[in-house]
Amino acid sequence: MKKVAFCTLGCKVNQYETDLMEKMLKESKKYEIVSFSDKADIYVINSCSVTNLATRKSRQFLSKAKKINKNATIVLAGCYAEEISKSKNYEFLTNVDIIVGNEEKNDIVSILDNYKKEEKNVQIKLKDISKVKKYYQLSSLDKGRNIREQIKIEDGCNNFCSYCIIPYTRGRVRSRDLDDILNEVITVTKNNVKEIVIVGIEIASYGQDLESDLSLIDVLEQVNEIESVERIRLGSIEPRWLTDENIARLAKIPKLCHHFHISIQSLSTTVLKRMNRKYTAQFVIDRINKLRETFESPGITTDLIVGFINETDEEFKETLENVKKIQFSDLHVFRFSKRKMTAAYSMKTTVTDEDLDKRSKILIDQGKKDQYEFLSKYLGTTQKVLIDEEKNGYYYGYTDNYLKVKCKGLNIKWGWVQDLELISIEGNCLIGREPQK
Repeated sequence: MKKVAFCTLGCKVNQYETDLMEKMLKESKKYEIVSFSDKADIYVINSCSVTNLATRKSRQFLSKAKKINKNATIVLAGCYAEEISKSKNYEFLTNVDIIVGNEEKNDIVSILDNYKKEEKNVQIKLKDISKVKKYYQLSSLDKGRNIREQIKIEDGCNNFCSYCIIPYTRGRVRSRDLDDILNEVITVTKNNVKEIVIVGIEIASYGQDLESDLSLIDVLEQVNEIESVERIRLGSIEPRWLTDENIARLAKIPKLCHHFHISIQSLSTTVLKRMNRKYTAQFVIDRINKLRETFESPGITTDLIVGFINETDEEFKETLENVKKIQFSDLHVFRFSKRKMTAAYSMKTTVTDEDLDKRSKILIDQGKKDQYEFLSKYLGTTQKVLIDEEKNGYYYGYTDNYLKVKCKGLNIKWGWVQDLELISIEGNCLIGREPQK
């Protein structure tokens, strides 16, 4: 039995797909899954290429695997594999034996079964993903690894934002059959999974390619009807999906967590236009205001790109002022990096590395300030926390609006939803304790 180790980089969709690959390999009874730090016969790097940093990390883990076992078979899978295949620049991948595309992850068992180590050239196992029109998934999860489990409902993106490589590495929108989604949710929640996280590359686009009149809100409403589901959490959503009608329907889903991670990227209208995002900064503010009118104290989180092509001081100031106005409960800041195949790759920019350093620090500091203020509102209150991690003698978990809580206690158990009194702040999380009698 061969030992296989996985390293997963990037988004929650990648993690879901790693879980599926591991499941299929185990079921074949020919492979044993081990830790990435262990000496394995095969290492699979399920890669990301959304930024230059992500591709650099992918290469680093390829090298790390070879150092652990120089005789191992090294597999590069996922988005970086797709990017490399399109550039045809395989020569520098000296640490790679097999390149596996995103669709071909479904075939990981047969790919490994049929690999012949003595062949010197890199074996390339991927087709043109832009021509894939239907959602395809060979297997599904039968039990959760964690108390919170991702469920993938779609793949691909049709937006073609000027900075983003994802439509080229993931292809067009392909929606999963609703019955498949619901059956997987039923299965994993019968195996002690308490929270379902709805994920995909662009979940707001769910249903666009289907003949039936289904959308993301229909998926959420159907999942809510499953008795064994306790919590439903949305993955990243595009602002335009947050119509008045969709927000009103969300409010009627009792199991929905009041946490909204909104894919915004900038809060300068002119920058958004250059990014080929189809909304304005004021539109985003209006949608967030509507969420806060509808839900009590929702967690509102986002990702922002700093230093996009020709971002001026005035445009950055507009973003900063709007961040202050919105006050996100958590803010992730990314320095813009050019990606091949995107419209922005050939654009010249006036933004310097010094500008990137300065602006990213300002936004990060503002995000920390706003997060602290959000956490402070909950001091002295008692909240329900799903405990999903135990580490160094402490338990960690999240409230439904995504407050991270750290705690100790004799009656606190992993996998339980606990009532905890929130008494102090430590970094980006609250300290909780069992309510005092």
